[in-house]
Amino acid sequence: MLLSKSQRIGAAVLFGIAFVAWVTYAVWPSRQPDLSNLSDPPYKKKGRTWEERKDSMRRADSIRYAEWSAERELRYDSFRVADSLRRLERREELVRLRDSAHVADSLWRDSMGIYFVKHEKKDTILDLNHCDTTELQYIRGIGKYTAIQILRYREQLGGYYSTLQLTDDAFAKCHLDTLLAHFIVDTAAITLIDVNSCSVDRLQHHPYLRYSQAKAIYNLRRKKVKLSSVEELKVLPELTEEDIKRIAPYLRFE
Repeated sequence: MLLSKSQRIGAAVLFGIAFVAWVTYAVWPSRQPDLSNLSDPPYKKKGRTWEERKDSMRRADSIRYAEWSAERELRYDSFRVADSLRRLERREELVRLRDSAHVADSLWRDSMGIYFVKHEKKDTILDLNHCDTTELQYIRGIGKYTAIQILRYREQLGGYYSTLQLTDDAFAKCHLDTLLAHFIVDTAAITLIDVNSCSVDRLQHHPYLRYSQAKAIYNLRRKKVKLSSVEELKVLPELTEEDIKRIAPYLRFE
């Protein structure tokens, strides 16, 4: 197949371009790349290394943190001073209100003729079976709680027959052993228990008797029909001589 004239011209041009390119690649000397700066980081600028830039950033961060810390301490100190001032003003206000309330209360009580009795501690001698809580509080070393305990125990016992009963276990926390000289006892005021007619419940409610002891006394009475003296209780194994000695002043045999 024959080529036309224009095709032959185009083919000749392409062949010439290819020849020139081959000659240029073969003859022209190749240029080697400069590898001397490959060890330096690509972000090296204006003669400063990356380590120098990191150090400068650390210093800047330290300065900013120090400034922030100083500002925070200053704020905290100012807040603390302001809070202390507010507390002081509030305390002074409360003191003023309390004083004014005391004055107003005193004026009102004086106008109404109301007076409160203040217990003055003094040395005195009281009968344990007739005194009340107010009289007990006159004695140094006895407060309201202890006075209530003394009267409550007197009610449970049926009255005191000796001042030494203030050293019982019921007053272990009150330490009344040093105050015995301030008391006397009227034994005529003791409430007695009739052994021949009382129930087990009446006996066991006494602080000096347990349920087993009250039951034993009741069974002995039923067995003998009637008991005549406290000596008959000594046959009971539930009662020791000390127990009988403590309970004897409260028992009556009729």
